[in-house]
This record gives sequence, C-alpha cells and structure tokens, in this order.
Amino acid sequence: MHVRFSLAVAILGCLASAPAFADFRAEFAVVKGGQNAEMPGMSRMELGGDKMRMDTENVSMLMDAGSGRMTVLMHDKRQYMDMQKVIDTASTAMATANAALANLPPEQRAMIEQRMGGKIPGMGGAKVDVSVTPTGTRERVGSFSCEVYRTQVNGEHHEDVCLANVADAGISGADQATLRRAFDEMKAMTEKMANGMFHSPLRSMPSDKFPVRMTRYEDNKVVQVVELKSLTNGGVSASDFAIPAGYSEADLGSMRHH
Repeated sequence: MHVRFSLAVAILGCLASAPAFADFRAEFAVVKGGQNAEMPGMSRMELGGDKMRMDTENVSMLMDAGSGRMTVLMHDKRQYMDMQKVIDTASTAMATANAALANLPPEQRAMIEQRMGGKIPGMGGAKVDVSVTPTGTRERVGSFSCEVYRTQVNGEHHEDVCLANVADAGISGADQATLRRAFDEMKAMTEKMANGMFHSPLRSMPSDKFPVRMTRYEDNKVVQVVELKSLTNGGVSASDFAIPAGYSEADLGSMRHH
C-alpha cells in the first residue's frame, strides 16, 4: 500500500490541535514534479462534523474521531482496509518474526541481518529515528505566511511541510474535543504500528497549524512540491466520509504475500 502515512499523521496532528471546523474543504495540487503510485501527492482534505478525509491519487483515508476508526480506501481496487486490523496483523507478524529470529543461532541471525543490510529495526536491532523539527525558516504560499518543519528519518532529509496559522485562514470554531480524540487515537495507532521502531512524530507537531506546502526530497533533491490551492467552508457531503457502495474489505492474509 503506497500511502504517505507519515504525512497524513503529521497533517492530522496539526488539525487535531486546532479548533474543530464545520464542513471544511482544502484543495491541493502538485506544482513541481509528478505523482504516481510510489509518490502520490495529496489532492484534497475534508472535515465534516467529527469525520475527516484525505485524498492522494487512488487512495483516501477516512478518520472517525467519534469511534477512533481509521479506514483506507483503495479506489483502483474498489477495496478498503480497517487500519486497526492492519496494525494488529502487522504487530502480530512482527512479534512472531522477532521471536523466531531471537531463537536462531548467532551465525544464522548474522547471515539474515547481512542479507537485509544490517540490524533489523524492531527485532533487536537499531531503532528508526524519526524527527519533525522547525527549521526557523518562514515562507509565503499564496496569501499565507508559514513556518517550515522538517521531517528526517535516520538523519536523512525526507520532507518539509510549511505550516500556516489556522486563524490566518479565517477558519472558525471553538470545540477542540472531537479532533483531539482523533489526534490521541492516531498517536496511539502510530505508536503501535511502529512496534518500538520509532516514536510517533505527532509529539513534535505544533498546535493551531495547517499545511500550505509539502516538499518531498530524495537524495537531498526536491522531487515533488504540493501546495494549497483553495479553502472553502460548507457543502461537504456526508457520503464523502463513508465507504462507497460495492467496495469490499481487503484480504490482509493475501496482501502479506504480495
């Protein structure tokens, strides 16, 4: 599944710390570089009541802050995944593999680690270091002034997200409870998914912010830039937050073998 999960988490973290919006939609566009299954660019973000949706090419993420449920829609396959089930399955598989690896003779373990390029994170090896930090740089995207936050994985520069103040967009709302629940659920979910490999970058995200530009890097070179194009209030359909008719739940067992 090619989903920029870390970006989704970061954005949800910002919005979850902000006032709750009523029927809010943000449209984004790729302004530099391309997009494909390996490098999707976010195209839309919606909020209606206690539900949130984010779209990237053929994938949508639905978050229900009331129930804490997160669902991923795969439109090209007309399938959906319950992320809690995905995380539970992945955690069980990691624990099983970890136990099996721990019981191997040292020479066999070393051979497997060598084939995988070194110590295996989450299996007694080095943990993945994920950090989100402010760079101190301020930029302007359209009418918004924003501050750049940098995401690094094991010291490698992966992404910059320029975050603007919610107040600058004229987005109103006072009740933070709904999205705070979504934030807490997402934080717990990412920690469980990490299985001890890294701590959720949500801890480092600022409050009362939203993304207006997202810049992706590979080998320290910019490969994609996505920018906010419009913000609107109202007119969000409740059906946008539902699993479409005719979609079936993905078989997690078969997906592990692909």
